[in-house]
Formats: sequence, C-alpha cells, structure tokens
Amino acid sequence: MKKNTKLLLTIVLLLLSLSISHLDPNVALAESGSLKATNFQVDVKPEYDDPRTLVIYQGDFINPGTETIKKDTLISFIIPKGAEIGMACEITAQGGHNCQPYTTQELDDDKVKLSWKITKDIASNQKFPAYLEFYYDNGSTAPNKAFEYIFIPTVDLDNIDLNIIAPKNSSNFDTTPAADMDGKNSEGLDRFSFSYKNQTPNDKVVVKVDYTKSDNKPSFQKPQSVNNNFISKSPGWNSQLSKPEVLIPVLLFVIILVFILVFALNSNKKPAREANKGLVSSKKGAASIQHSQMQDVNQEKRKLRQMMLDGKIDMDTYKQLLAEINGNS
Repeated sequence: MKKNTKLLLTIVLLLLSLSISHLDPNVALAESGSLKATNFQVDVKPEYDDPRTLVIYQGDFINPGTETIKKDTLISFIIPKGAEIGMACEITAQGGHNCQPYTTQELDDDKVKLSWKITKDIASNQKFPAYLEFYYDNGSTAPNKAFEYIFIPTVDLDNIDLNIIAPKNSSNFDTTPAADMDGKNSEGLDRFSFSYKNQTPNDKVVVKVDYTKSDNKPSFQKPQSVNNNFISKSPGWNSQLSKPEVLIPVLLFVIILVFILVFALNSNKKPAREANKGLVSSKKGAASIQHSQMQDVNQEKRKLRQMMLDGKIDMDTYKQLLAEINGNS
C-alpha cells in the first residue's frame, strides 16, 4: 500500500511541475533575442469575411549571428487580447502552412504575447518564414466607425509594410497618419499602405482608422473549406493550459482523484482482511465439525467390535452393522 501511495504522489508532483511550466512559455524556454525579421507585412482587414477585423502577419525571421539558433527556441508576436487565432504557422519550402501548438501570455494594455517553438535549427543568415492570422473585435460601431490599430514588434525589423483594407460598401475612409500609398487590391477593395524601416521592440506603429458604414456585413463570405497546405496541429490544449482559470481546476481534479484512489485502496484492504479472517474461521469450523464426526464414528466402530468380542453379536451381524456405520459416515 505504501508503495502505491508513493507512486500516486509522484505522478501528482510530475503533473504539477509540467503544468506550471506551461503557465509562462519563458519558464520552459528562453526566447531568442538574436532573431531579426525582414520583409515583414501586416494586413488589417476590418469586416473582410467576418464582422470582426482580420489581421495577417507574415514575414521572414532571420538569424543575423554566426551561431546556429536551436530548434525549440521561441518566436513571439504581440496581438490584441481576446483575439481568435486562425493560423499560427511556419511556411514550408513548398509554400504550405505547417501550423504549430502555441502558448499565450497576457500583457498590459489589453495585449497578449503569442509564442511557439521553432521546429528546426536556424543557421547563420538562414531565413525562417512565419505566418500568423487572427480575428479581433476592434470595438467600432455603426454608422461612424473608428478604431486604432497598434503593431508592436517583438524583434528588430529591417522593414515592415502595413496595409489597411477598406471594407466593401464603406465610405469616407480615412487614416491618421495619411497613407504613403493608396490603390486597389486584387479583390477590388481600397488599400491604404504604410512603410516603416528599422523598427525595434520599443517602436510602436499606430494608425487610426475612420470610415462610415451602416452595418456590420462582411465584404465576402468566409470560405468553409480549409486550404490543403494547412496542416493543423491543434493548438487549443497548450493555449488553454496557459490560463490559470483552466489549469487550476484541472490540477485540483487530479489531486482529488488521487486522494479518492488512495482512500479506495485503504478501504478495500480492510474488508479483504476481514473477509480472509471469516474464511479462515469458517474453514476451521468446518474442519472441527468433521473431526468431531469422525471421532463419533470411530467410537461406534469400537463399541461394535467390543460387542463382537464379548460374544453379544456374531461375525455376520458385526459386518452388517459395520457396513451401515461406514455408509452413514
């Protein structure tokens, strides 16, 4: 019993240590400060295929140093709190999306840091393409809609292009500051483009957007099928484990379950002992009765033989009576 209890407690402690490491990705792995990013693009699409705002980050992380950045190093992005993650992926050599389990960490000012582990080593000057897609509620209301989009780098950026796409059927679309360029995108929507150079994690890109639209109807219907290049690796569990409101009840459930198992093992052991005692006692009682009966039979046989020796019965009568005693026993 002591051995089983120690095993169960060891399992609980192991689960606790593993779960605590998920509370903050930086506990398990240090985030690399030597990565940079280049050719980085941010697309902000309010009411594109959802009443919320679709945001897409894509670009190349690059190792500018001489030492290889090891597999399982964290890369991170800062996104609005409450955002729904669509894809958090590495881009394969074939251009496909190899999506990864991710963790989230709440920051100040309604921001969240989303991180995942790179799946391969990054050699000196090697590029590591990444892609992140999410939806968030920008808080604007019809008909005069306004929101502020803030982009915060997590690494040094050589250059970044920010595109804000006006939704279909909107009017009086305006940005502050004014866009560097404007025109139409491939879908015929108005595009307002901004270009920035040499951004650091201390530099915020802030653009205020104003437009008029009487409803929240998206420009396009969201596609139901998923691109074949998208390889899902279900990020949900790691992401949920990073939240204390999810993790703490899970740990409490595990601890309670272990105590129930320990109590059950203790309870089962006692009845088993009592049952064994009863069985042994019953066996002893049966053996005692059988022994007493044998003594009575032997005594009858002795009396019968003595009667024959005394001449009270003859041999034939003795044999007949002896056969009856043996048959009854």
